[in-house]
Amino acid sequence: MADSTPSRPGLRQGGSDALELMLDIRGGEVITAYERTTVMADKHLTQTLSKGKSAKFPAFWRASASYHTPGVELTGGQIASQDITISPDDKLVSDVFIADVDEMLMDVNFRSPYTAAIGEALAVKFDQAVIRAGILAARGGALFTGDQGGSTLVNASYGTDATVLFDGLSQAKQEMDEKNVPVNVQPLYGLLMPAQWYLLARSDRNLNRDYNGGVANIQKHTLTTVDDIQIIKSNVTPFGRNESVAPYQDSDGMVIPAYYRANFTNTVGLVWTPYAMASAVVQDVGLDLENQPRKQGTLLIGRRMFGTRTLRNKCAVELASA
Repeated sequence: MADSTPSRPGLRQGGSDALELMLDIRGGEVITAYERTTVMADKHLTQTLSKGKSAKFPAFWRASASYHTPGVELTGGQIASQDITISPDDKLVSDVFIADVDEMLMDVNFRSPYTAAIGEALAVKFDQAVIRAGILAARGGALFTGDQGGSTLVNASYGTDATVLFDGLSQAKQEMDEKNVPVNVQPLYGLLMPAQWYLLARSDRNLNRDYNGGVANIQKHTLTTVDDIQIIKSNVTPFGRNESVAPYQDSDGMVIPAYYRANFTNTVGLVWTPYAMASAVVQDVGLDLENQPRKQGTLLIGRRMFGTRTLRNKCAVELASA
């Protein structure tokens, strides 16, 4: 009897690796899970690093004006400039080893859920880094002499009183407006934990058509914007934790880099524009799959390398309970 010639769906035409096309599929699953989970990626500035150790974001201060006396020569004024250097942190990885005997004995394919879990893990760490940088921006000083830095608004009822929280979000926008942040041109975002998000969603003010034009209703508890601030909820914020202790380890046992460590015990919310913080990305999210015969299994490694830092501090406002 002649041997069968198998059709290998993972083999690229003209290639020799029967798993070559499968690697691309697994990588796609990581990216899909990552994009589905992250909420901060498109809400701040990013710069891809190529052949460089850091990214520089230029910043310019305002020009001056004065009345001119006829005959006096105009020699040109000075516009102050700065650049903010952002260096990447160490590479962020999430890895899983799968024993081949487990794959043979299991009645389901568990690589797909594993790759999805890896993507979600990377997204959570990325979001947390960006959120921490946003709070640090709100606590940061002025970039230029004569300019202003970020703000922290304090009210003990932010976490428990919907009306106070509504007013706090609007006041945060006013704070930035009074510092000449173009709040009518730049997108505005507000981040809350689910408890505060539902507090606003269920409030009479949110359901009142005079406040939001009837967008929300009591059946769905919809909450989209407050004073044109896009409201986002997240379970991965550092709100309510003191992460200033070195070396601080998160719930997964990962040591948080020194730059991001601070006391967020009283933080209730964050309002910002995309110019408050920026990320330098060295390596985008992806997956490496390595068959390891000596260990009789397969190693899945998800990775991303980036660093997030404050940019224009006056573009961020923290809401704190104390």
